[in-house]
Amino acid sequence: MCRVLFAVGRGEEMVPLVDAFVRASENDPYKAARGKKPYHGDGWGYVLLRDGDIRHYRSIRAVFEDGDAVEALKERLKGFVVLMAHSRAASQGDKSLLNVQPFAFSTRRGFSFWLYHNGDLDRKKIIEMAGFEEKDLEGISDSYALGSYLCRHLESPEPEEVLKHYSAAMSATRTSLNTGTLFLSLGGASAFVTAYSKPLYLMDPKNWDYARQLVLRKEGIFAVGSSTLELYHDAGWEPVLNGRAFYVKIRPEKELFDVRELVMG
Repeated sequence: MCRVLFAVGRGEEMVPLVDAFVRASENDPYKAARGKKPYHGDGWGYVLLRDGDIRHYRSIRAVFEDGDAVEALKERLKGFVVLMAHSRAASQGDKSLLNVQPFAFSTRRGFSFWLYHNGDLDRKKIIEMAGFEEKDLEGISDSYALGSYLCRHLESPEPEEVLKHYSAAMSATRTSLNTGTLFLSLGGASAFVTAYSKPLYLMDPKNWDYARQLVLRKEGIFAVGSSTLELYHDAGWEPVLNGRAFYVKIRPEKELFDVRELVMG
């Protein structure tokens, strides 16, 4: 499982969130309480939308060992931005750059998206849902398989369509389906963020502490991130109800965004 962060709004407000993300990736007490090593060290990456360009960075290095790249990211957090960041603790798939997130996909229906995922999925079932052969995706992670499924079956980045397919993926969830997706089309930019874990999995308080997602709503910024971030940045986080999703319509040219909360399933 991994640590994740999605944020939209004033970039300057995101600097302490990035710092918390890095520290949470290096020392995660919630992960350690489950008998695991306390760090997320199997690579990291981010996507940054700012000033009419997209920056997509992935590294096999741990985020807490990639200081120059982290500082370069923080330097660009100025003005109105959209940020997605992910640090990996590998559970499925090779420990390779290919499986470092966020992933980038371009669809046959004229839109692109970047995706991160936190949790464990039934990889075989997701590949079957996508209509691919398992032998063709040997060594790839369950998260990449999820992106492949979405790339093949999403007809548009409209909220009802996206909600339908993320809800379908709930049936293949072993632990959690905590995701962040940034869409880019001729209609503009939008994002979709999910927070879902299997109820039986959450019955263990240690799993709840580890898997739950947090939401931050402040004037000029909206963010969703992993639970551990609250230990390193007291920003007024609130827990996201299990099975909720956020659709974010983004208008960078006007420095505006609108958030809708949706129910999965």
